[in-house]
Amino acid sequence: MHAKDSKLSGGIQTSLAPSAELEGGDLIVHYLQQIGVEYVFGVPGGAIEPLTNALARGMRHGGPQLVVARHESGAAFMADGYARETGKLGVCFATTGPGATNMITGVANATQDAIPLLAITAQTKLENFGRGGLQESSCTAIDTVSIYKNFTRYNTLVSHPKQLEQKVVRAILAAFREPAGAVHLSLPVDVTRAPTQMPSLSRNLDKLINVTPAVDTASVAELYKQVLKARKICFVLGEGARSAVGRILSLALRLDASVVTTPFGKGLVSPFHRQFCGVLGMGGHRSSIEELQDPALDCIITVGTSLGEFATGNWSDSVLNQHLIHVDENPEHFSGSHMAQLHIHGNPLKIFDQLEKLLLTDDTARLPSTDAPPRPADNTHQKPTLAYSTDGKRAGGTPEKPNCTLDEPEKYLSDSAPIKPQRLMSILPTLMPPGTRFIADGTGANFWAIHYLHIPDRRLAERRSALDRRISASDGNNGRLDAPRRRSDKRMAWESLYRCPGEFGSMGWGLGAAIGTAFGNPKMPVVALTGDGSMLMNGQELTVALQHSLTVIFVVLNDRALGTVKHGQRLAGAEPVGFALPDVDFAAAANAMGIEACRVRTPAELLEIDINEILQRRAPFLIDVLIDPEEVLPLGGRMKALGAAK
Repeated sequence: MHAKDSKLSGGIQTSLAPSAELEGGDLIVHYLQQIGVEYVFGVPGGAIEPLTNALARGMRHGGPQLVVARHESGAAFMADGYARETGKLGVCFATTGPGATNMITGVANATQDAIPLLAITAQTKLENFGRGGLQESSCTAIDTVSIYKNFTRYNTLVSHPKQLEQKVVRAILAAFREPAGAVHLSLPVDVTRAPTQMPSLSRNLDKLINVTPAVDTASVAELYKQVLKARKICFVLGEGARSAVGRILSLALRLDASVVTTPFGKGLVSPFHRQFCGVLGMGGHRSSIEELQDPALDCIITVGTSLGEFATGNWSDSVLNQHLIHVDENPEHFSGSHMAQLHIHGNPLKIFDQLEKLLLTDDTARLPSTDAPPRPADNTHQKPTLAYSTDGKRAGGTPEKPNCTLDEPEKYLSDSAPIKPQRLMSILPTLMPPGTRFIADGTGANFWAIHYLHIPDRRLAERRSALDRRISASDGNNGRLDAPRRRSDKRMAWESLYRCPGEFGSMGWGLGAAIGTAFGNPKMPVVALTGDGSMLMNGQELTVALQHSLTVIFVVLNDRALGTVKHGQRLAGAEPVGFALPDVDFAAAANAMGIEACRVRTPAELLEIDINEILQRRAPFLIDVLIDPEEVLPLGGRMKALGAAK
């Protein structure tokens, strides 16, 4: 079928011709194209072939491009990374049987992190259910539909061709419904291959996806009262605060409120912002806990966080107490904040827009003095001098001091060999151009990065002098900061420069997610931070970046061990067993794949890498970093949780 381009209502581009007889797979591709999906990630196979055929036909007419992963879990991780970067639906597929079960981890990770993702798996022919066919996964065999039920927002077997359209539409909408997450369609090969007609549904899914719930004005009014009477306020921002970060920082400056983030919200706020006090939770900073334990603090406003173990550092009562106000678009998150004095359900940007309007119309609302001294902290809250030169090149690997208390700060600047992981994290942001995405895997690299990787946000710094001038009441704006408004629709791109997996914490997620991120924004470099254990588990996905000429720099923290296991056992006094890995030269392994790479042992060797030349190649690059294996990960919060469990 060679269909000509046509238009649906609302000017949506489609490759389907009204008079053409289509297969079920073409119907799926039509709806993916309608909502702007550019890539579909998967591993082909016999039972899923009708879908890949439809993708091939659609690709000739502007439809989503097929990206072949090396493992089905990698396909799901790539779809996850693509969704986080673009705000669009991530789509992955697998054939029946082991293909479907291989994809489970990535799909579960997406649901845990509330990432809109469509997982499509195949089935053998309906008429052969129960006959013991090759790779059968029906209800009478290895029942994949029942398996996927446990970690998806919508999950169904399409048992008749006439069900397909309605179920595809329902699945897409369910992926974006709050709480967002993964959805699953199980497609028998004869259903996907069955003839169908031009879509009968005239609805524009874009408009349905972007419907946002109304804000409870009474709850916002109560929030306004609490803010006015508070002596001292601290905002705790999770990943769900992404739409409202600009507005919240404006309010924090206006109210002289402090700001901390969870690990998942880390990249939303510049570590050099004068109100920033560090990261709370696993791998976080002592200064964030000290701020939350300040006796003067009587109002904690958490935004967009589940308040789980990783986000709070073993459910610290520093944040989970009677001073808490919880703002979230995901109602499931409220189960972790039963002690809060106020819960506000809704889009954070709309909520804080309304709060700001109330404050701006109140002449008694507080306004900080423009000549007030910097906020006290171990590291002064001065506006940063960025580590980048004016042409965007690195400036010698000298990091600026972030506005938080670092453990062992001397190691952050150490030039000893082998390279300290703390020093590695301090150098990396100075090497890369502004706007680089840093993607941390579910390994020890994530703990090191949460604590020691501080990404200068040059855009914020360039605006700072103008923003500081506008903060005074004399600017005619009553102290309001004119930071650019961010899109408020549900498919808004994640604007964080740092991303990591949530509480599910999948190893290998960072490798696939970095590749998916690069597909979503090929003009921006991506750095994947991972470990040697994860590389041995999922490193084959690097060849996808090579095949598609993606600018992804893979940084391997190589300590010849499963680091979190090794150091966790030492800290817990457990038996030292099961953590040792062989000394693998990942630079040589990358070279064997056709990927350029190097091995470094010292800070000087790292600084000798010509990043600008690498970025001009439009190709992946791997840096195998032999880190000091005796440096202990910042695992304090995790060890407390495991100790309590024991």
